[in-house]
Amino acid sequence: MSGKRYGDGSAGGERRLGDRRPSGRRRAPVGGPRRDRGSNGSLAAFLLGVAVVAGLIGFTLNRMTTGNDEAPVASATPSVSHSATADPLAGLTAEQVAIRLLDAKVPLRTTVVYDASNDPNQLLGKPGGYTSKIAFVDTRTHVSPASVTTKDPVAQGGSIEVFADPAAASSRVQQLRAVSSSSQLLQEFDYQQGGVVVRVSKYLSEAQAKGYQDALAALAAPAASASASASASASASAQT
Repeated sequence: MSGKRYGDGSAGGERRLGDRRPSGRRRAPVGGPRRDRGSNGSLAAFLLGVAVVAGLIGFTLNRMTTGNDEAPVASATPSVSHSATADPLAGLTAEQVAIRLLDAKVPLRTTVVYDASNDPNQLLGKPGGYTSKIAFVDTRTHVSPASVTTKDPVAQGGSIEVFADPAAASSRVQQLRAVSSSSQLLQEFDYQQGGVVVRVSKYLSEAQAKGYQDALAALAAPAASASASASASASASAQT
């Protein structure tokens, strides 16, 4: 018995059972498109290399500009101590100023330390007035205390008045000079240094009276020199 054959109806075409014709479409591969893992790894290695090279370049430039491998340290700004520039006369009483002038070879001798009860000008402790006051004699005036009739015996030597601030002292000097210029009987030499006012007898020569001014300025000189030294030090530090 011969095997059966089935035709497909075409001329001379025969086809066995179980034979399949290939279709014109291809199936997509299972699991989607494949990723190129080797390309991703190469890109990561390249980026890492670029970062390393950039870091080395930055380190080299930092050494070239700073000259060392350490991080730059901010320089401290020099500060000036208030005690170094404070007026040596500040805080002194009139009696203490007189002692310092005496130590500076000024020939004075304190005769009266005033308080509110015997102040001849009634300015002690008042607003804008002085905080302390003394009277002194200077024998170079050759004025006898018995011949002094005023309550404020500047004629036989002078007086020292201390104020709370230089502005009040300056105002006092202007007042005294206005009075002095109004009458020859009331003339005197008036000097100011900070909050200190020194009134000197007109019976001293101008050179003798100027000795008070020079001595008073010398007492305040340490403050000026300390301030200049601190400013010079600060300027030198800023330049370096």
